[in-house]
Amino acid sequence: MSEHIMTRKQQKAYDAVREKILDAVKRTRAGKPETLMDLSGRGLVALPPEIGQLTALTQLHLYTNHLTALPPEIGQLKALTTLYLHNNRITAVPPEIWQLRALTQLFLSLNQLTALPPEIGHLTALTRLDLDGNQLTALPREMGKLSNLRELWLMNCGLQTLPPWLRDLKQLEHLFLHRNPALQLPETVLGVNPEKDYTEALRTKAHSILDYYFGRQAAGSRPLNEVKVILVGRGGAGKTSTVRALRGLPFNDAEESTPGIALCDWQMDGCKGDPVTAHIWDFAGQVITHSLHQFFFSTRSVYVLVLTGRENNAQDDAEYWLRLIKAFGTDDEGNGPPVIVALNKWDVPGCRPRVDRAVLRERYPFIREFVQMDCKSAQGIPELKKQLCIEVDHLKWVRDAIKPEWDAVRRALTGGEKERRPHISYGDFRNLCAQHGLTDPQEQDSLAEILHGLGIALNYRNDPRLREATVLLPHWLTENVYALVRQAEEKNGTLTPADVDTALQAEKDPEMRAYLVRIMERFEIAYAAKVADDSPRLVPQALPDQQPEGLEVFRDAKEATRLRYTYQALPEGLVARAIVRLHEFIAEENEKKLQWASGAVLERNGARALLRREPQDRVVMLTATGPEPARRELAGLCRSEMRDIHRDIDGLDPVEETQYEGAWVDTETLEADEQNKKETGVAMRSKGTVPVNPAELNNAYSTPPARDPAVWKPAAFLCYSKENVPQRKRLELELTVLSNEGFLDGYWHDHMVNPGDEWDDAIQQKLGEADVIIILCSADALATEYIWKHEIPKAMLLHDAGKAVVVPVVLEACQWERTNLKKLNALPDKARPLTKFTPRSGGWNQIAEGLAKVCKTLQQQSPPDRRATRHLERSGLR
Repeated sequence: MSEHIMTRKQQKAYDAVREKILDAVKRTRAGKPETLMDLSGRGLVALPPEIGQLTALTQLHLYTNHLTALPPEIGQLKALTTLYLHNNRITAVPPEIWQLRALTQLFLSLNQLTALPPEIGHLTALTRLDLDGNQLTALPREMGKLSNLRELWLMNCGLQTLPPWLRDLKQLEHLFLHRNPALQLPETVLGVNPEKDYTEALRTKAHSILDYYFGRQAAGSRPLNEVKVILVGRGGAGKTSTVRALRGLPFNDAEESTPGIALCDWQMDGCKGDPVTAHIWDFAGQVITHSLHQFFFSTRSVYVLVLTGRENNAQDDAEYWLRLIKAFGTDDEGNGPPVIVALNKWDVPGCRPRVDRAVLRERYPFIREFVQMDCKSAQGIPELKKQLCIEVDHLKWVRDAIKPEWDAVRRALTGGEKERRPHISYGDFRNLCAQHGLTDPQEQDSLAEILHGLGIALNYRNDPRLREATVLLPHWLTENVYALVRQAEEKNGTLTPADVDTALQAEKDPEMRAYLVRIMERFEIAYAAKVADDSPRLVPQALPDQQPEGLEVFRDAKEATRLRYTYQALPEGLVARAIVRLHEFIAEENEKKLQWASGAVLERNGARALLRREPQDRVVMLTATGPEPARRELAGLCRSEMRDIHRDIDGLDPVEETQYEGAWVDTETLEADEQNKKETGVAMRSKGTVPVNPAELNNAYSTPPARDPAVWKPAAFLCYSKENVPQRKRLELELTVLSNEGFLDGYWHDHMVNPGDEWDDAIQQKLGEADVIIILCSADALATEYIWKHEIPKAMLLHDAGKAVVVPVVLEACQWERTNLKKLNALPDKARPLTKFTPRSGGWNQIAEGLAKVCKTLQQQSPPDRRATRHLERSGLR
């Protein structure tokens, strides 16, 4: 019996577990041995010693209890391969554990360990060791004997240093060291936090982290001594004058407004140690430019928010910019970047900014200081410099050591005007790194991300919005992209090829002008009015503000689906971005598109939807009308696109609500209640709280099978040429509808691979996992060697073996019938090319209906074992 003095509740839990163990002992003696025992979450303060009699156990789950020790009998479990002890109160590892030589996985996270004994070296079969959330300031040398270790979890352990013997663990593939600040490892080196995205985290290899850590100690390494400083605030607040004052330049009464972003360097001499170079980004305050700012905000930066009280709106301005900084500048751990609030024009009568400092500090704890200043009189400028130095001194990564090879690559990228190239491909960047002795791809990627974070050389290969690998000098990119936005503003939102040439006169290369237009499309700020390359581009946010007449029909509609988003920070251009995604469905009246700067009317299969930013602050509303199921399909499509945008911006976190009899209900609550088979209580002003079946409200956006993880649904793979990206994006919208209707379990295409990564392996793997392989047939696709040599042959092998269904989608007249695809039924119906349809939506409807039939047939005919296997694979359970 346990030596613990237990409460009645603890004794009851102990007795119940002991009874469970004794029952398992009986079955074991009867020839039915137990191999798994789950005793998690039982409130145990002690483990019955009878556990030692279950000698056939291979898995033992003891997590989320209150254990401080284990009985010696646990050492008898010689067959045990997996032991879960996380989330207990263990202060020292029980010595009996070291007898379990068959252990391959040991989970000890979230305990109270302060040290590990040398006996840990006996567990030589371990492949995974999880020690997160303990207080292990050091690691014993004997861990170097764990020759089979592949995963080591040491997050939030208070580690002070890393021992050199870690590099001797030749099988170690994954090393998680997040939230160990003393190690001074930047996020770009650590990679994605596995708690956020485990699959993505596995892309970062242990050796690259260790090479970086120990490489900093190599001969010739020097401190980085650089930081990115971002100035934000409304137009006319005095940001440019503040930059001049920081740099010691005289005040200029005739200072012109910044047209986009002004970049310059400032030598900070007041910091501890060597001077620090501040890369200053002075952001324009005009509203039309705000939609671009988000792409240049970064986590590893210091922000200066410049406010003025000239129009008595300093508090509102502060709230607006601080929300955006929180949304776009918060790191993976949820920490906001340091912000200094500069209260400018303090000496000017009537212009002194008035803000509630206590309230702002409470809402935005990353505010470090408020500085009263005036650029003209220079009051407060020394204090602002002092506060910036204080923040820089607190940021350990500012002093990160960089290897000579890294420094050489950086100088090669940003050399003199004659040497400097405004843009190079990621492949050329890798070659440049190799030329300077930096051959490890992971180190190359880490350097690219550090340079991006500092604003020295931009690349968006890891940005889910862009996945653009080209390495770009910031001056070149910002000047040209902002020039395009301002040109569009002058032209009421339209950019013709002639307008592009006018805006980009400084860029002489026609190919790079075209590239900049594509960047606008990648930023989802512009879209092509037609598929042709010479088609005018429309920039929705630069359209006139006035909405068309007649929209009251949405307000007055009795049968309507209504969705509301409320934001802490609603970035300028977010609605315009959604419109760019959905522009194929913009309705027309009298040959004029029903769209304006803050909204649009969308149309699909007889249903209509109004998507717009409401006059009240920080609210976006969707109202869908029309017959079912077309209304559900359109409303569900719009919601899916909005959710996808929200996922791209970690700190945005809007509240999504749907309407029920005039009341607004949180959709997260509805979805959770449906999953838990509970009714939802809806607060009605005149009726009190009314119970509602959540499935009925969720059905407004998707069908029950779409929301049921137990229902098997096929997954799709898209094969296409890069010249057919617009058609691929249009197809994705139809596939989203199929997912919402419960016919599809998502889709994959090669744009989901980060540029510069090993894309061939990823493509072949995803191709082999697909149930439906959709091949977009065009002259460009058939001329793409990889498609007809690798993708189509493998797709046909899978099709002929009954492992997948291949569906050709004929985009244009081409020679697809001369390939081995000719024996397949193509879409649209009778293989009529999509380009022959007027309007084009008729062809897309046939494609969507045809794919729905394929998916339904697979759901009905796919063998049960295959359905179960694929379901486990996609759930991460296999």
